Amino acid sequence: MADDYAGKIMSATYGKAMSIQELSRNCEIPIAVAYRRVGKMEKIGLVKCVREEEAYRGKKVRYYMCAVDTLQLSFERGRFTVQVQPVTNLTYSLKEQATS
Repeated sequence: MADDYAGKIMSATYGKAMSIQELSRNCEIPIAVAYRRVGKMEKIGLVKCVREEEAYRGKKVRYYMCAVDTLQLSFERGRFTVQVQPVTNLTYSLKEQATS
């Protein structure tokens, strides 16, 4: 998950919910790659689906936000360690966005 696409997705969705389509367009990521990457990132807890809307003929659009406040990767004495600080209140961040 340590690649340019994951970084772009996390930066774009930090404090702002975005759909896969928006991420693809705004971050210049191919749509298929965006779907796969967000799916993997959601599984490991880096992004979270914060809302779902019905779009067209029953199709749903999901909106994602970065679920990480701080992520540190260290390599020391031959071992990698990862420290993750989750966003403390993702719901609050979503409410802030709605009022902006």
